[in-house]
Formats: sequence, structure tokens, C-alpha cells
Amino acid sequence: MSSLIDGTRSRPASARPGRGRTGGGRVGGGRPAPNPDLARKLLTVAFRPSGLTMLLIAAVVVVTLVSASSDLTGTFGAIATTWLVIHQVPATISGVQLGVLPLLPTAVMMWVVARRCASTAVHTDSRDDTLRLVGAAIAGPLTITAIALAVVADASAAIPLSSPNTLAAFGWVAGIHLIAASIGVAAAHWDRVVAEIPPWASAAVRPATAASAALLAAGAVAVVVSLLVSWSTVGDLLARGNGFVGVLGLTVLSLLYLPNLVVGAAAVMTGSTADFGNVSISVFGNIGGDLPPLPLLGAIPEGVAGGIWPVLLIVPTAVGVMLGRDCARRIAGQDSVLAVLTAAAGAGVVMALLALAAGGDLGQFGTVEALWWGFGLLTFAWLGLFGTVSALFAMWFSHRGHIKDEVAPPKAEPARTSEPELAITAAATPEEADENTDEVLAQESAVVVTKVVEAEIVEESGEPVSVVTEEIVEIEVVDAEVVAAPETDPAAGPETESEPETDLPSKPRESSD
Repeated sequence: MSSLIDGTRSRPASARPGRGRTGGGRVGGGRPAPNPDLARKLLTVAFRPSGLTMLLIAAVVVVTLVSASSDLTGTFGAIATTWLVIHQVPATISGVQLGVLPLLPTAVMMWVVARRCASTAVHTDSRDDTLRLVGAAIAGPLTITAIALAVVADASAAIPLSSPNTLAAFGWVAGIHLIAASIGVAAAHWDRVVAEIPPWASAAVRPATAASAALLAAGAVAVVVSLLVSWSTVGDLLARGNGFVGVLGLTVLSLLYLPNLVVGAAAVMTGSTADFGNVSISVFGNIGGDLPPLPLLGAIPEGVAGGIWPVLLIVPTAVGVMLGRDCARRIAGQDSVLAVLTAAAGAGVVMALLALAAGGDLGQFGTVEALWWGFGLLTFAWLGLFGTVSALFAMWFSHRGHIKDEVAPPKAEPARTSEPELAITAAATPEEADENTDEVLAQESAVVVTKVVEAEIVEESGEPVSVVTEEIVEIEVVDAEVVAAPETDPAAGPETESEPETDLPSKPRESSD
């Protein structure tokens, strides 16, 4: 009865919000279930990037086997192994472990996953939906990884292929997709992320990204210059391909491993050491040895390093100065130093992870690695030290500029004369008055005012003649108020009108009568 009086209608429990199975409902009285549209998008995030990657892997494997005139017996095992290799899971072939895996395919796959998660995260408004999105981005690749491990175990009976460590495989796959999905979600909800972290932490994100990119760019330049200097050696290694297919294969393999060599060059520039089996490279001296016949490795210098190599340490110094300047521009005061240290720590972690992923075992050649923990610590030290100095200098210059502004005397205002105030009225010609009778224009600037002086001249006839003279005066209006003259009432009689300006007659006019 009360519901009828209130004008509302009671609904059964099954029709109330949170009780049904449709979007907006709750699963078992707990968290709300995703709506069907979001569920379809989560399935897309989970399996579309992984599915496209598997199709591309299958095409590459089949083309490679056909080009090498090999049978297709171990095709599925090769496809599954390639999926694991892209996720940096070491592969064991004929008892030889291949742990040095190319970073380029991994980076491309992470970029695709991050883009997909960013485009889907725009439609997620709650924290639960965001967690579901990240979970879907990890669950799909883990499912395919479980299938790939089963295929490799089955193919090991027909081809010399060993199953990798299951825990390591799931760990690498989950970690890579977690990083990619987190980057995508953070990019989509960056405003929300900034609101939940301290200002100095949010101000350190872009400088840390720029510093990491600068170090890698310097490493890439060093690799390209070394390749150009050692081009004859690179050409000799390419000639070992014995034909177009072999040369093409060596070229593609060198391009895939190019990011690995770039990471090693960046590590050397910070003062760390890069090892290729028995070969050790550092700015303070090299140790020679045998290298795999890969054309890309022709960029590694031969013999002992020269005495000018420590000059390369200027690269992390310049990057640290740039980091401190960027942080000081984004946040002022002592928080800029905290931003510098946070950015340096973030860049150090990124460099350490890249060095860890770029290295591994290379069979009979030994271990290929850039000392990952040394690379991370040295990156933090260079960027933190010189970045802090740069931020302190920027803060000091900014403080000095404020002091100069406070000490400087204020600008003297122009003296005002004690002339009486003038009432300014706007007069218009009869033609202009007919067109715009109600429009009054005023501006705060130097204006031209017409000062009207009226005089009476008495002619010989005794009739006064009104004469109007004008004097043009330029004044500067500081504070002026334009007041429109009140309209005259026609019934009140005409007011005295000034005659237009004409030449005075030389003699009185006579009547025509």
C-alpha cells in the first residue's frame, strides 16, 4: 500500500539490480560481473595478439623449412619452440642450450599487446574491470604456452628437441605480458595514475623514459659506426652464406640480434663489461677470443682497446645532465632532486632487465652477457649523480632569478598633471548619425579628442553668426567612462544647432523681395 501511495512499484528479488546474470549483476553476491560487450573485448585481448603471433610463426617456420629443403616432420615442434623463444624461454636442441635469444620479436610483440590493452582500457571505468583486463592479457598467452609445452614434449620423440623448464616458461610468458599490459593500461588511465602517486614520482616518468632511450640510442650509434668501420669483415662473414638464401638468412638473423648488441654497447658506455664467451669488452680494455660467424658481430673491435675509449663515459654524463634539467623543468624545489633519483632508479631497473634478457648460454661459445646488475647500478650512479647536480644548478639559477626580480626597483609610472578632468563626448556628422545613431566606441589607448570652441561674431547687420573652430588634441585616457547624451524630446522644442562650417559672407545678404 505504501508503494502505491509513493507512486513506485515493488519488483521481485530476481529483477533487482545485482541479482540477475546480465551486465551490472554480481557473481555469487561478490564482485560485479562484466557486461557482455566487455567480455568480448577481454577475449579479444586474451587471444587475438597471441593468435596472430602463432599464425606469423607458422608461416615463417614453413617458409624456412621449405627453403632449406627439409621435410615437414617437426613443423609443429618448431612452431611451439619458436613461440617459447619469442618469450625468451631457452631452447635445447641436440643437447645444446640456446639461451641468447633475439630481443626484436619480443619487443614487437610487447608493443602490440600494450596497444591492444590501451585501446580496451579506455572502456573500463572500475578497478575490477582493469584487473580483469590485465588478467585476460596474461591468461591467453599462458594457455597457448601450456599447449606449446605439450607439443614440444610430444615432438621430442621424433626430433632432437628437449622440453624446457616448465616453471621458467610460465614465468617468462607471464612476466612479459604483465609488463606489456601494465604499460598499456597506465597509458590509457594516466590521469588516474598521476592522481594516486606523489608529484615527484609522476614528474620522473617521462625523464626516465627519455634517459633510457638516449642511452640505447647512443649504443645504436656506436654499433652502426663500428659496422661501417669493420665493413670488410662483415662482408667476409656474409659471403659464407653460399648463395642468396644463405646470405638472406644471415642478414635476417643479424637484424633480429641487433637490439642485443645495442644493449651491450650501452652497457660498455656506462663502464660495465660485455662478454661474448672468452671475449670481454670494456672502455678500459678488451680481451680477445673466438666469436660466432655472425655478420653482426663484426662490429666488435679486434685487439686491445685504445687509450681514448674512456671518452665514451661522457655519454652517461650528458644523459644525466639532461635528466636533471628535465626534472627541474617539471617540478620545482627540492622535489626535483627526488624526481631525479626516482628517474635514475627507474632507468637503472630498465637497463638491468634488458641486459638480463639480452644474454644467455651459447653452447660451445660459452656465456654471452652484459653484467646486468653492474649495468643497472652504474646507470643509476651516472644519472643520479649528474642529474642531481644539474637539478641543483637549475634550482639555484631559478632562486637567483627570483631574488633579482624582488630587488629590482619597480618601474616608475608617468607623472600625471593636475589639469582638470575633461568630459569626452562623441560627436558625429549628420550622415554618420543617420547610419549609427546608437553605437558608441571607446578604447583604453591614446585617442584623438576634438576640443570645440564656440564664439559669436557680430556682423554689420547686427545678427550674430555662430562660428565653430576645432582644435585637435592627443591625450591618453587612463580611466574614462563614455556616457551617451540623453535624447532630446521633439516636443520640447529645438535646441540651438550649430551651423555647418562655411566661409563668412563679405557683405550682408539682401532679401529677394
